[in-house]
Amino acid sequence: MINALATAQSLIQLESVTTHSNAVVADHMRSLLLAQQFTVEKLDYTDLHGISKVALAAKRLPQSTSLATPDTAPGIAYFCHNDVVSVEGWNAPQGGPWDAVVADGKLWGRGACDMKGSAAAALAAIANIPIEEQTAPIYFFATGDEESGMAGAQWLVENSRYYRELVDNKTPGVIGEPTNMQLVNSHKGGCHLEISSLGVAAHSSTQEGLNANWAMIPFLTYLKSVSERCETDPTLQNSSFSPPTLSLNVVLKNEPAMSNITVGKATCHLFLRSMPDTQWRQLHEEIAARGCELGLTVKSMRPLLPLHTPAEHPFVQSVLQLLGQFEPAAVCYATDGCCFEELPDLVVLGPGSIEQAHRPDEWITLAQLELGTTIYEQLFRRFSCSVQS
Repeated sequence: MINALATAQSLIQLESVTTHSNAVVADHMRSLLLAQQFTVEKLDYTDLHGISKVALAAKRLPQSTSLATPDTAPGIAYFCHNDVVSVEGWNAPQGGPWDAVVADGKLWGRGACDMKGSAAAALAAIANIPIEEQTAPIYFFATGDEESGMAGAQWLVENSRYYRELVDNKTPGVIGEPTNMQLVNSHKGGCHLEISSLGVAAHSSTQEGLNANWAMIPFLTYLKSVSERCETDPTLQNSSFSPPTLSLNVVLKNEPAMSNITVGKATCHLFLRSMPDTQWRQLHEEIAARGCELGLTVKSMRPLLPLHTPAEHPFVQSVLQLLGQFEPAAVCYATDGCCFEELPDLVVLGPGSIEQAHRPDEWITLAQLELGTTIYEQLFRRFSCSVQS
């Protein structure tokens, strides 16, 4: 049997910062899945920054198709990522980011909470379900760059036959990001825009240069009005979230950035967190169009869609019942679920708190690991076994 704590430690000890390849940790995870009688698709790809990555799509079928009946459960899918954020500034006194130390009732290390602990709990839960009791498939998906663009999730969508099965069969799915094992049915997405203007770099003591910032100023003035609209326009707000706004953020960059050289290029990086039931698409298009009208160069990345599975869906209600939770929650962070809009029944549910994610002393409590394993087992049984023990 698989132990959640030991498995989480083994995953944490394999460095997988998102700016590097995740091949080593993916191979380890693949071995764990194969040992549990999964068949595994190993999907190699290159992320948005040119780094080689690996996505995994795995499926464990019932041992005997004779167990299947017309009212067989539809199966269940679990989604995770095995990349982690930078360890720069790590300061946990319990140990280094890859030591996976257990102390004070917690597991410390980069990825303990976000989200190798969750993956370990899911693997341990599946190990507790004898394949002889399965009457429907269990799926397990792992991406490698959720923290840096989500190209892995998109690669799964475009290349995994197992993912396509989920879409065709309307199989429900669980994203194991940290929620303290409380059901989340909505989260924000994201839109990136890069708007730039060109000038002429020259010694600032001469008249040979042209400062690129002058062409950018009218656009920045416009953005200030957009920011004010985001705080007041009800069509750009959703009260299910806190904060209920698109959280518009602007970052400016000058090249070169020296006071004795006129700026040759000015760039405005703009990010807003899209929400369901708001007019974020129209605003995104309006901002891009305004930049073009002002003669600026506009680059737009593919928007990351917000997630929303209606609370009245039977799957959501079934999970709420299992948890003893009155209603689902909405969170402001994004997950790989931004890429899985074809799945009608997708929720977020995982051990640990988002407050511990990305911290320089990341940890997850052993109690949350244990609770995650228990709840995942109950959930996986409910949707993959006709008779639940």
